[in-house]
Amino acid sequence: MTLRTLFGGGTSTLVSLFVVSWLISVFYRLDDWREVFHVHGTADVLVTAMVAVVAAGTWASMLHRRFLWADPAELMWRDFTRSRDRAVVISGRVWTHWVIRLVALAYVAALLGALWSVPTSTWQALTAVVVGGGMLALPAAAGIGVPWRLPVTAAARRDRLVDGWRERVVRTVSVTFLDPGMLMPAAKPVAVRVRSVRSLVIAGIRGRARFAPVAVLLAAVAGLAGPLLPAVPTPVIVAALGYAALVPFGGGAGWLWRSPGLRRWLDEPDSVLRAWHLAALVVVAAAWGAVLSGVVGVVGGAVPTTTWPVLVVVAAAVVRTATRPPVDYSTPGVTDTPFGQAPVHLGAQLLRGPDLVLVAAVTAAMSTGAAFVVAVLGVVWAIVR
Repeated sequence: MTLRTLFGGGTSTLVSLFVVSWLISVFYRLDDWREVFHVHGTADVLVTAMVAVVAAGTWASMLHRRFLWADPAELMWRDFTRSRDRAVVISGRVWTHWVIRLVALAYVAALLGALWSVPTSTWQALTAVVVGGGMLALPAAAGIGVPWRLPVTAAARRDRLVDGWRERVVRTVSVTFLDPGMLMPAAKPVAVRVRSVRSLVIAGIRGRARFAPVAVLLAAVAGLAGPLLPAVPTPVIVAALGYAALVPFGGGAGWLWRSPGLRRWLDEPDSVLRAWHLAALVVVAAAWGAVLSGVVGVVGGAVPTTTWPVLVVVAAAVVRTATRPPVDYSTPGVTDTPFGQAPVHLGAQLLRGPDLVLVAAVTAAMSTGAAFVVAVLGVVWAIVR
């Protein structure tokens, strides 16, 4: 969504105004939110640590340089082909990405600081973290130059801009057709000779190792969120953030399920292919849980027993998401929702995977024994279908 669309006066503008108004209204009911989340006293160190972790992940996302894209037709036929015009347009896009991140981080820092009533010194630290990180991220992502023509935009080659456009089209089509499987990232080349299912799975995980830092940051957020939001059950936090951390590593299974020829070459039943990917994701989930345990230990707490079965179910949920069948549009039945009409069948397909996460989070929050039972059933369910 561009700023022109956002302020164009249509539905997007109305929705944006509603969301912004609701976000601002939170500051007028802080006492109510403190009661909801059981926030009492102050936690200036934890608040600063949380904002620092979130800021690190947010500013690091600038390094992906998703602002480097251009429509191939414009590159070929319009005045936009001139490198100077191209640099000016893309530089404006860089500043838009940077300002959006700065505003979002400032809101998160202000909300956490207001909820926990942090002292003045902590407000200064939060400001330094948010603004200082932005000052470092901008030159790292775009170079240092005049504001209207940043060096990285002037040096961008056409093939890089077209690759960025292709990625943007894939993301847009995925959202439009409710097929999040298309968003699963591709693997980088690795020195692994693929001769079996096991080596294919290992190559898929290693080829997506670039997502490990993001997973570590999510583990840190999960470890800090527990004491900052005591009313939210730990299994719910672990399930949601663990699923977000593990989804990129399930891209190998997603790519395999989109390649019928490769599945025939492997000559293995689907259940065996799912089982191998599940085993690998359980190892990744265990490593993520170890990082989570370290963060919780530093904070001064302990990871609940229910965390481990929840992580097993999260790994099964990622497999279930990645091995979804092709999206079926043949039953376009719709139902009314508070946000308008929604396709029932497509919605059910969209929830394939997150449904296991939801069940695991709810059962683990209620009973430790039920969490282990759901873990076993979730593994079997993910392997069978």
